Amino acid sequence: MERLKNLSLEQIRLWVQDIGEPKFRAAQIIKWIYQKRVSTFDEMKNVSVTLRAELTESFSIEKMKPLVILESKYRDAVKFGFLLVESKHMVESVLLIDNDRRTACISSQLGCALGCVFCETAKMGFIRNLTQEEILGQLIGINDYLSSHGDKPVTNIVFMGMGEALSNYSNFISSLSIIMDEEAFNIGGRRITVSTAGVIPSIEKLINEGLNIGLAISLNAYTNSQRDALMPINRSYPIEQLIAIAKKYYDATGRRVTFEYVIIDGETNTKEAVDTLVKLLSGFSCKVNCIPVNPSGTSPVKIPDERSVEFFADQLNKRGITATIRKSKGRDISGACGQLAGKAVL
Repeated sequence: MERLKNLSLEQIRLWVQDIGEPKFRAAQIIKWIYQKRVSTFDEMKNVSVTLRAELTESFSIEKMKPLVILESKYRDAVKFGFLLVESKHMVESVLLIDNDRRTACISSQLGCALGCVFCETAKMGFIRNLTQEEILGQLIGINDYLSSHGDKPVTNIVFMGMGEALSNYSNFISSLSIIMDEEAFNIGGRRITVSTAGVIPSIEKLINEGLNIGLAISLNAYTNSQRDALMPINRSYPIEQLIAIAKKYYDATGRRVTFEYVIIDGETNTKEAVDTLVKLLSGFSCKVNCIPVNPSGTSPVKIPDERSVEFFADQLNKRGITATIRKSKGRDISGACGQLAGKAVL
């Protein structure tokens, strides 16, 4: 039996057409699955009994089960652990709550191959890519949670969970098309950001898609030798290439790139770091998002205090580099940046 949520919307529309149903039936089915988030075809009350029976015979639409739901004591983050489809593993994702914004931090892979030293996901190694259904299933599950609490659905999406979305490119792009479609989740590109460790060939492909989504590049260091040690991918795609592709992305989309910059006390927040970043990033439209490194298992990196992070960002701003500080929501539930890790559950 085929899994309907792994089909593109166009494939659903063609299937409806091929069995002789009118076009509007496809729109009804899509809305029931992604907006009303039904678990069975029998719940599609404005769809004919005959069509529901044909769907039941041909497809499966059961949801991913949330095995874990952890709510931060600060009421600004919720971490989810979803059982993957036909799998013994759980993948983690996070809901971030900020005033009227409901942001889903979505995972794209189980584990990660890139080996960043400050990241719990990296310690898993790479297990496999998530399917389209598993990427979208996290969003469906988070919207179910919000609905159960009388809250509105997700308004923003960041592909900043487990894994490197641009290394699962085809499933990332196909999921994105459904997320953005008005008959499905109807979330516009201005409210979507993908984070990458700097997989430049995939960024080139993304540029050619002609989308208006945000791009965040994990810089996290100010010299290649330092970045080599923190992020092994730098040996293939060094800092100079990251800056060049960021400029190209801005020229193509009009959206300035965010450089994510993990603050490791005494290492990435020195005066030399400020001086070098100013030289590297001056002259084009970008911004630096300063992220205090989060506790990550046995990682030896030193966590900065709040004042040192503020001082670092302030020094960049004074010298013409737009710098912001990311508030690490979900740290008390191991749901902040670098803290997500799936596990075998059966």
